Amino acid sequence: MGALEQASIESRLDEVITSEMQEIKTLIAKVFAKRDALKKEMQIWYETHTGERFDRSSDLMLVDGMLSELDMRYKTLWDYHNKK
Repeated sequence: MGALEQASIESRLDEVITSEMQEIKTLIAKVFAKRDALKKEMQIWYETHTGERFDRSSDLMLVDGMLSELDMRYKTLWDYHNKK
């Protein structure tokens, strides 16, 4: 194992993950699964509804916005708790 790999492992061992951060990670996973399902649904939709707008595109935009907000919140917390 090289020095860079060792430093990366040590950095992860020192990482602080609060209960709020863990909760956000769980929410991100759930929202991402919802996004993935909507994207698959959209793909099927466009295969069968040529020239029409996906009828759940507003749901997809909402989910994308939620992911962005959760990601920003997680990063803010991570930066605060993991200052080096």
